[in-house]
Amino acid sequence: MTRSLLSGGVIAGAITGLAVAFLQFFLIQPLIIEAERYETGELVLMGVAQDDPSGSSGDPVLPAHDADDADEEVGIVVRNGLTVLTLVLTWSGFGLVAGAALATHRALWGPHSISAPALALSGFAAFALSPSLGLPPELPGMLAADLSDRQMWWVMSAAATATVAGLFLASGVKSWPGRLAGLALMVAPHLLGAPQPPASVPVIPPDLAALYSARVLGLSLIGWLALASLLFRLMPEDGREQPTAVAEAVDTR
Repeated sequence: MTRSLLSGGVIAGAITGLAVAFLQFFLIQPLIIEAERYETGELVLMGVAQDDPSGSSGDPVLPAHDADDADEEVGIVVRNGLTVLTLVLTWSGFGLVAGAALATHRALWGPHSISAPALALSGFAAFALSPSLGLPPELPGMLAADLSDRQMWWVMSAAATATVAGLFLASGVKSWPGRLAGLALMVAPHLLGAPQPPASVPVIPPDLAALYSARVLGLSLIGWLALASLLFRLMPEDGREQPTAVAEAVDTR
């Protein structure tokens, strides 16, 4: 069981991470690059390029320009490689967590206690949707609160949502006090409030930030659906059913 959990979770997560990385290069990466142009001051909110602050009118130096292009190409390759590696490691971790949840459900409440869509939606709600209600995905150039405060709130929100989702999916809480208690636990981090940055003049266009948040959440949902589907394929429902069936067939003979 442990071997199945480790291999199934890591393999499913790695495959999902590669798929998410491929989609991210087309859906997310262009928005990040556009936001970096605003962050560096190359573009402003009105879409007007900034003037050269140096005020020099001389011709550009071609050798330096060529060297900058070469460095930029190397930087892009390294950056894309680190993006793929980060996503593979991140989704491998999600695969281990989701695989452990799947194995626990099956061990306690039977092999059919949870479905792939339910597992996917639970993971998406816990690790993407709920935290994004207080801390939406951030583009380069957007102000943010202290990192440690955001990390602590993110963990609180994800843990509360995952706990409530697990309880409701596993035991099917039917009493109203239990439902209200679960709802209170899930909403508590949001009532406490996520750490917010100080008010300032925006640097990134609001429509660009909104599109980025929508695509990040949509890609996360696709990733969780793919991860759950792979886990159900790589982790059989009950490894003891097949040997039992074989033994019964031998006995009948």
